[in-house]
Amino acid sequence: MTNRFSLPPDSIAVPAPLPDNLGAVRFANGATELTIPLLAAIAIDRALVYVDDGTVSEIREAHEAATTISRRIAVYGRTTGVGANRTVDVDANDPDHGMRILRSHAADAGAPVPSRAVRGMLAVRLRQLCVPGSGIRPDVLTGLATMLNDDALPEVRTFGSVGTGDLAALAGTALTLVGEREASRPVRPLPQFGADSALAFISSSALTLARAALALHNLEALERSSAHIFALTARAINANPEHWSPAAAAATSSTGTEAVTAAIRRALPNPECAARIQDPYGIRAYPHVHGTFHDARRRVADLVTALMNTAQENPLFLFKGEGSAVHHAAFFQADLAQSIDALTLALANTMPLTTARIRMLSEPSYTGRQPFLSSPHAGASGVLIVEYIAAAAGAELRTSATPASLGTVVLSRGMEEDAPFATQSVTHLERAVDALRITFGCELLVAVRTLRQQGKWDAVKDQPGLRTLDRALPSGDDDRDLRMELKVSIDLAASIGNESRMGTDHS
Repeated sequence: MTNRFSLPPDSIAVPAPLPDNLGAVRFANGATELTIPLLAAIAIDRALVYVDDGTVSEIREAHEAATTISRRIAVYGRTTGVGANRTVDVDANDPDHGMRILRSHAADAGAPVPSRAVRGMLAVRLRQLCVPGSGIRPDVLTGLATMLNDDALPEVRTFGSVGTGDLAALAGTALTLVGEREASRPVRPLPQFGADSALAFISSSALTLARAALALHNLEALERSSAHIFALTARAINANPEHWSPAAAAATSSTGTEAVTAAIRRALPNPECAARIQDPYGIRAYPHVHGTFHDARRRVADLVTALMNTAQENPLFLFKGEGSAVHHAAFFQADLAQSIDALTLALANTMPLTTARIRMLSEPSYTGRQPFLSSPHAGASGVLIVEYIAAAAGAELRTSATPASLGTVVLSRGMEEDAPFATQSVTHLERAVDALRITFGCELLVAVRTLRQQGKWDAVKDQPGLRTLDRALPSGDDDRDLRMELKVSIDLAASIGNESRMGTDHS
């Protein structure tokens, strides 16, 4: 794709300086699915977006139909109050009802959410609104596209959602769109939201989904690298390749195990003679533990992708015949919360085996080198401290695996007597991904040092992803401050075996 494109007449997009290799992402009902890689391109790399002409027209027709339906039947949030006020009728001619909903729902608290997550939220909400069902005004879609392309972002804070819709984040975004709140750059304000569009706009888990998608984007990169890091360790200790053979994988019922063993065989096509008939679990059980991780990640990725492209607004307008409005609880993200909790638990279960491999690499009986891969000086500590760092990161992984979905709460005068806490599950996942990167970086550092000492490094250092690592990591075995080389290993832990994806998001 290229940056030069023609915008449909009903679209609004103000160009902003972007890298030349990024182009426009087309948002259209029933055509362009918002995938996790596409979301990452928008949220991290700032790819341009636009809503196509046909979709704008379709949303305009849906808005007109929803307005007609709302004159005929009671519609939550349009002709009534919200929450416990659902039984309170609202004057259809009240011009301020919509803005009162937004202002009363816009408060949040805590640290600001990173800009990449805010961009992701805008992209998710834009894609969802391209599916007729909300009854929203069409200019809201083009306003969101403008906001994204200008990088004129609302400030969104951490606390405000319990997994039943990101009401505070989206209400604050709406106030920014109409000019009542400042954006990171100047915004051309939309007209104020009426009852036809206020609740429709905020009835979404767009921020939670965006954060989940970005965590999954990072996690997929770590999963790709993990097999390559494992292969370095396996080479260093002359592990038995039977443990990741097709026959061993076939003995399980896990498709994830088959995928992981295939990745190891690609990363280590010519293993050396096995030093042992059977290796410890850190080696032998790696395919099975990481196969569970693989399957859990794929399930959450499929679920998040589906939700990013689904109209879940409550109420949801149907336009067949006379039309109707369906009131529901599809926004209650129980499946998402429980699936993410299962994924985070799978990540935590990788930690004991990762630290076990780091211990193996510190043991002369496995490597033939000095304890802790140290210099021959008496009492030298070598990479001893790296094991402590991995253990600390592992503790963070275990803490993050506490299921957020077990929580409950009663809100809005008892009208909402539970919550799935999907947003908190995503927070746990983000913490777990950061900790996982550290544990992988620790293993990578120690594996490289082992292979260098054994004289095996030259045979592998020119593989994709290892060239940068070879240049960045100093050689030598004397005790020294390892902070900077550990940082290099952690930073590159998601890139081993895939040098073309070594970009880092600093926003």
